[in-house]
Amino acid sequence: MNKKRNILILCIVAGVLLAGLLYAFAAASRPKLPRLYFEGNISNMVEKSDQREISFEYDDGQEVITGYAQLKVQGTSSLAYSKKNYTIKFYQDPEYKDKLKIDVGWGAESKYCLKANWIDKTHARNIVTAKIASQVQQKYNVLTQAPCNGLIDGFPIEIYSNGKFLGLYTFNIPKDAWQFGMDDDNPDHIVICGEDWEPANLFLGEPDFDTWSVEVGEESDETLEKMKTLFDFVLNSTDEVFKADFEKHLDLDSALNYYILADAVYLQDNLGKNMLLATYDGEKWYLSLYDMDASWGTDCSGTALWDYDTELLGMSKNNLFARMEKCFAEELADRYFELRQDILTKEHIMSEFVAFSEPIPKLTFWKEVMKWGVGFIKTPSDIPGFDYSQIEDYLDIMLDALDAKYAAMAGE
Repeated sequence: MNKKRNILILCIVAGVLLAGLLYAFAAASRPKLPRLYFEGNISNMVEKSDQREISFEYDDGQEVITGYAQLKVQGTSSLAYSKKNYTIKFYQDPEYKDKLKIDVGWGAESKYCLKANWIDKTHARNIVTAKIASQVQQKYNVLTQAPCNGLIDGFPIEIYSNGKFLGLYTFNIPKDAWQFGMDDDNPDHIVICGEDWEPANLFLGEPDFDTWSVEVGEESDETLEKMKTLFDFVLNSTDEVFKADFEKHLDLDSALNYYILADAVYLQDNLGKNMLLATYDGEKWYLSLYDMDASWGTDCSGTALWDYDTELLGMSKNNLFARMEKCFAEELADRYFELRQDILTKEHIMSEFVAFSEPIPKLTFWKEVMKWGVGFIKTPSDIPGFDYSQIEDYLDIMLDALDAKYAAMAGE
């Protein structure tokens, strides 16, 4: 009896080992993601002012690039998460004087963003939503001078720190001048970003450099005056002047696109905070979306869902959008139904999510769980966020509701 039991145990152990070897072989034979290796101390980084100097190796499977880098944590509320976002600047020398420009698909640049995507276990929402928004901008020839029409782009990457797996990240275009194809030395090239939900962020008050951060340009009196001119127009113009002079102050196509996309994607976190405003002449401003991991019905914690049957809470509270609803209802409805013919279909949206995720090996997702899972027994449920089935459910409900909303705006 004991002999049979021992043989059975050996067979089970051998089977487990064989299965493990087969899985490892299959995993090794799959295409690997690009990898970025850090050497240096990046522990306990919690403040944006904390800059670390490291060496790096970037391996995309075709070429290997080595050099040095300066690293800072990036974000606002995400600073509290254990897994950090980073801004990275590449250099050729250990004195960090000569920039190293790397071309990973958008032209050679030295500054990038490494997104942890902590509230989205798919790592796809921010990038895919930006890609869809870029397609919308491209359809109407908006911000064609920028690499992705004023949106970010990115791709999945594995990052290792001092030989240990740090996590699955996305390697992104940063919030920077080159995101908009701008020249840092041109005083009329300005990008500002909403930092809060104060009246000034909702076009209900006068802007300042606390409520709006300057991402490109200078925090100068000249910049502030240009901002005030725009906000005064939105806040104080009559309806007749608002409609007649809109294009003198704001690009209408970018504004229509922003409104429709925020509505369709349920970008509750982008209706005051996270709004980008860009100008190339100091007079006419373009709207652009940024930071869209809380999207397609998920809240900013990645642990709860909005009620899809309710309209965006911030849309009517933002004076710019409220006035657009009043003065450009027909244009908004026309734009929505144009986009519903191609870009804003369930089939197209889901195909973009699938295309993003296909290159990511399942083994990488499990490494992510093992590294960042919080439970005693690590499972995918330890990581915040919702899978693609939630997005499909959202689209099934929300697109029908939006069809009805915009039909009513069109007077149908």
